[in-house]
Amino acid sequence: YTLAGVFLGLGALMCAALPYAGLGVGALVLLLGILFFVQTGRVRFVFDRDAFELRTLGDGADLKKPGENIVVGGENRWAYSTFVNYEFFPKGLVEKGLPPILVYFKETQTPQDQWSVGPGELANSEEALQKGAVPGMVHFFPAICDAQQIKAEFEKRGCKKLSA
Repeated sequence: YTLAGVFLGLGALMCAALPYAGLGVGALVLLLGILFFVQTGRVRFVFDRDAFELRTLGDGADLKKPGENIVVGGENRWAYSTFVNYEFFPKGLVEKGLPPILVYFKETQTPQDQWSVGPGELANSEEALQKGAVPGMVHFFPAICDAQQIKAEFEKRGCKKLSA
């Protein structure tokens, strides 16, 4: 709930401290905080023997599949062997024990014709590939989880990570 708390506090502060512009921007940040708060209580990131998966809370403590990926379709489940990179943004926070805002990973399991959807266009550009990027489907999600635990699981499962 750390990310949600930061956004809620920052949004409230902006609404209170900045008369006009702060109210609009502050309200947007406040709404993001509410979204992150709700999703933190609802979404779970599951690591099993073979794959990383997105699940949601069902009745009681049961986890259920959330349906198809909203961007490219398909199941929200990715084999560790298909990971070509992962990172936390802003970079360096996780290593200092601080919570990041975003978690990123890139995989090759999604059909290749989808890799340029959304941020994948830039991440798979000729320029990015010349700088050492590896082609694949890009995924970002807000760090509504314990980023230290996610990092440890990615490492434990042998997910590939490009060096900086």
